Amino acid sequence: MFDRVEFAGATLAWDYRIRSVNDFTGYYHWHQCGEFLYVHKGNGIVVLNNHTYTIRKGMLFFFQPYQLHHVYAEVEPENPYERNIFYIDPIIMDRYLESFPHRRAYFSTLWKGHNQQQVFDLSSYTSQLDWIYESYDRSRNRGWGEREESVMFLLQILSLLEQQNAGEGQQGLARQVKISRDLKHAERIMHWIEDHYEHEIKLDHMASDIHLSKSYASRIFQQETGSSITDYVTARRLKQAYLLLETTTFPIEEIGRRVGFPNGSYFIQLFRKSAGLTPLQYRHQFERKSRH
Repeated sequence: MFDRVEFAGATLAWDYRIRSVNDFTGYYHWHQCGEFLYVHKGNGIVVLNNHTYTIRKGMLFFFQPYQLHHVYAEVEPENPYERNIFYIDPIIMDRYLESFPHRRAYFSTLWKGHNQQQVFDLSSYTSQLDWIYESYDRSRNRGWGEREESVMFLLQILSLLEQQNAGEGQQGLARQVKISRDLKHAERIMHWIEDHYEHEIKLDHMASDIHLSKSYASRIFQQETGSSITDYVTARRLKQAYLLLETTTFPIEEIGRRVGFPNGSYFIQLFRKSAGLTPLQYRHQFERKSRH
């Protein structure tokens, strides 16, 4: 679930025109860096901040570092899922933007902001975006100044996002909110889980609290997010476990209890499956990298 992105000395980690024509169920995960996802083609759902958003042509998503998200695309050979993804280390990029104070301030808000807009409907700018992405990809292939080209590319993206916000104002913001309101039941379930994931979760109690039947709650969550309630609960608990391992000195068993895994052995087994390391190994690795 923690999907570390390796930059190998590059300013951006770049995936251009990725195309999927078979099942794309995705999984809950997060990165240590920021991620921009731009959709060329496809239909599906993005789960972010306890909300569900529609995937369609022209949508751009920004995922903040260590932010839990899930992408589910409904893919068929005649209806592929095609997207551009690039990753940035925000601390390094912030330094590179020092000469552009206005864009740097907007980038800082995007990167660090709480409840900041992270979903953008850019369907009116698809031709411009296609040109921006294609031009940057050509510059990478030609081996031009990688850092300079990367900063110019990001400045163009940030400018476009600001133009869209300034041009649409409150009406545009209302439209963004509407994007996340088309699928209401899954959001109610995720908000309930946010308040209860640290404790034992019983599906019948949850369904009763949000006034749905247990079977309907399970079915509608799967339909609206592309994943099961159990997968979401597990991902949310593990996300908190990573945070506590990095920021506290609590014993491993205590962390397991605090995130909803009272069985220490099961917590260690599940964490190892997610991270490839035991919780203690992960903590030691994080401490070494932090010192470095």
